[in-house]
Amino acid sequence: MKKSEEPHKLEISLEAESANLKAFCCSCAAGKGFCNHIVAILYQTAHYSQLGLQAVPPPLACTSALQRWHRPRTEGIHPEPVSELVVQKPKTVGKDGLRSTLYKAYTGPLPDPYMMASGSKLSQVQPQPLMAVVLDGVSEMELTPSKFGSVPRGSPMSYHCPPKKSSDLLLHHMAPEFPSLPLMQHTFPRLHFVLTLHQLMHLQSLQVSPQLSSEIAKETQQQSKCPAWTQLRRPRLTASRFWDACCSRACRAELESAAIQMIRGSTKQTAAMKRGLLVEPEVLANYAELLRVNVLPAGFIIHPDAPHLGASPDGRVYDPSESPPFGLVEVKSSTKPEPSQVAHLKVQEGHTSPRRSHKYYWQVQGQLAITGLTWCDFVTDTQSTLTVERIWRDDSFIAEMKEKLDVYYYGTYMNAYLELH
Repeated sequence: MKKSEEPHKLEISLEAESANLKAFCCSCAAGKGFCNHIVAILYQTAHYSQLGLQAVPPPLACTSALQRWHRPRTEGIHPEPVSELVVQKPKTVGKDGLRSTLYKAYTGPLPDPYMMASGSKLSQVQPQPLMAVVLDGVSEMELTPSKFGSVPRGSPMSYHCPPKKSSDLLLHHMAPEFPSLPLMQHTFPRLHFVLTLHQLMHLQSLQVSPQLSSEIAKETQQQSKCPAWTQLRRPRLTASRFWDACCSRACRAELESAAIQMIRGSTKQTAAMKRGLLVEPEVLANYAELLRVNVLPAGFIIHPDAPHLGASPDGRVYDPSESPPFGLVEVKSSTKPEPSQVAHLKVQEGHTSPRRSHKYYWQVQGQLAITGLTWCDFVTDTQSTLTVERIWRDDSFIAEMKEKLDVYYYGTYMNAYLELH
């Protein structure tokens, strides 16, 4: 019905006992037949009958309804300090925006010991200056930790700049320091390709020294929250894509299209991925408690012998009962109720293990290859239980995988990246 039209007049007649439709009419053009308006009013009448209403209820104004502002309208919004908010337009091309410029201008301890000492001295001056009144009792002030050190409890800095929370899960506080990654005890053989000048300059821009690689791994431990993590991943094949690069049987055009998709990244998230982002910290905590191990965050790791490859494990692990005690952990979440229903797991005689043909196994072996570590705990979280399988480094598997990765990178991925950039 158009806004300029008058409201239609509808009449229906129902039998009292059986509620059968006896007669109907509508003032619209199709009213002599069975129009949509008649159908709508019949549905509405049936709805009122099911609710047990004796009369049509009055319309409820929006101001009379309960407020809904406290209900979250989307997932992924978490409370954070005001100083870390970025104000920008909803649809912006770049990442520019209004950011907080708050920083610690004073490099000394808080509160200032010289100020505290001056307060006690000024209290002895007669007549007392106003500053003595202000500083009186400062030494007894209750302090709380913040991003910039100890500050008075209740002050704006105490709640706008809370201290950074550590993601370390430590059950063994006397554990030795985790070695810098990657370990250089394993090396990669280098394949020889005939390169153009453009390709050669690109590969030279990816090269890293052992010291720089170790520094990158430390500075990117926040992973997706760190802009450098995203920038370092884009020109490289990452472990999560190793199976796609090695096992695809598509034609050349499809391989190039897949490479472009890898470079641009996918914004789609499956239900399992969304669940994984929400429960991963809790899963890691349960895993650490179950196996009595330390779990430390891991950044983006690049091996100097293969700077075109990279890996981002979910965590570094210290297990004092294992030899060697240092390893990795990779978490996968599933919406399935039982491990037997998960595609990447197989159950034999009651024992659960990852399928070697699945892309997750290739991802774990790729992480072990790049980090130089010997084992990785593969954790699968389902709706009912948590399964842990320790996967050991397979050097023959890694050698075969590395050869296929080089062929794909030098033949397809690098060209696609250079065309986009």
